[in-house]
Amino acid sequence: MIEFRNFTKPRNVPPSATPDAAQAIGFIAAVALLFFYLGFPLQAGLGQGGLLLSEWLLLFLPALLFVRVAGFGVRETFSLRRPEGTEVAGGLLLIAGAMPLGWFLAWAQGFVLPVPWDILEGLEDLVTAEGPPGFLWLLVLLALTPAICEEAVFRGVLLAGIRGRSSTVRVAVVNGLLFGAFHISFESTFRFLPTAWLGFILAWAVLSTRSIWVGVLMHFVNNGSIVLITSVPALRSWLEGGGDAPPWVLLPLALLAVTGGLRLLR
Repeated sequence: MIEFRNFTKPRNVPPSATPDAAQAIGFIAAVALLFFYLGFPLQAGLGQGGLLLSEWLLLFLPALLFVRVAGFGVRETFSLRRPEGTEVAGGLLLIAGAMPLGWFLAWAQGFVLPVPWDILEGLEDLVTAEGPPGFLWLLVLLALTPAICEEAVFRGVLLAGIRGRSSTVRVAVVNGLLFGAFHISFESTFRFLPTAWLGFILAWAVLSTRSIWVGVLMHFVNNGSIVLITSVPALRSWLEGGGDAPPWVLLPLALLAVTGGLRLLR
């Protein structure tokens, strides 16, 4: 366990305080610069190892240091409340429905913003495992690590700074837009809409439950499902059987799941 006793907390900041909107957005901007100037070179030079290091060293660690050095309450800022069973079930139902809806959004966006298939094929190669050991490694790299590190930044520090400034929906929209913007580059703008949709759903769930653990679980399920689908040939063939369009049978099931999840979370 890391000890922070040598850091001096500002006396004028109460221990239960959370960042304000300006501080939270400023932190996001600083992390984005870190990721651009250090994270991308790390990933280019070290591949998957660089991706792992950039998530933990440039997202999770700065979030933890920011909160502790500034004297904000760790539990309050990161929403470390233990969720109830119905909230966990609601979160799982919500993400089960949100995933195919995000797929439909990405498909519809393709009529306006064509998908660069060479980049998409490269992303598919990244999330496709060869054998059980590779599958477990990708779950750690692409599901567990982002579920912890990215949630600490976006549904932790950022959400703590902007929640209460407006309605739950508006706060979740802002959180989702910034989450989507963080994940795009000049070559991957096609990822913005589905990623912003995921950020919106995760923010809404954490705001509703006051528990980041619900967001961590939902994020893990979302990313882990992608690894599972691309790594199991039977699942991949079934989902690609209809061509570019998602299987339409998923749409009513997704709407039912989202409705059930919203009711449980409320």
